[in-house]
Amino acid sequence: MSLSTKTEYALRALLEIPDKHSVSAQSICDRQSLPKKYVEQLLRSLKKAGLIDSSPGVLGGYTLARPASRITLLDIMDAVGDQNAELMCARDKKFCLGDDCGLQAVFNELAKKQRGLYRSYSLASIIKELKQEKK
Repeated sequence: MSLSTKTEYALRALLEIPDKHSVSAQSICDRQSLPKKYVEQLLRSLKKAGLIDSSPGVLGGYTLARPASRITLLDIMDAVGDQNAELMCARDKKFCLGDDCGLQAVFNELAKKQRGLYRSYSLASIIKELKQEKK
């Protein structure tokens, strides 16, 4: 099981966005040591997916569009186009045998379970786990 760099960086950016007030892209990048141009692209994707909101201006920045408990790892993956939760044959038909594939049912079940696992992790639960690790 693997996550793309896009998902990792998007998750790290989301960890820096507090519930109550906004934070700038520069602040996110500084705190997480991430490249600003790349993070700005990811923030646009997260906004387009409805996971974050943005406000312009000196006091503007990014805020969560919904509670952290309602943002799942799968939501983040989908927002940034991470296809690691998809089967290779679903992404690239040249590798797929279609109905002749004896493994199709097994792979479909594995993909379903993997997506369920990603869906079971909320941003809030990840934050909570990180805080417990620091103790």
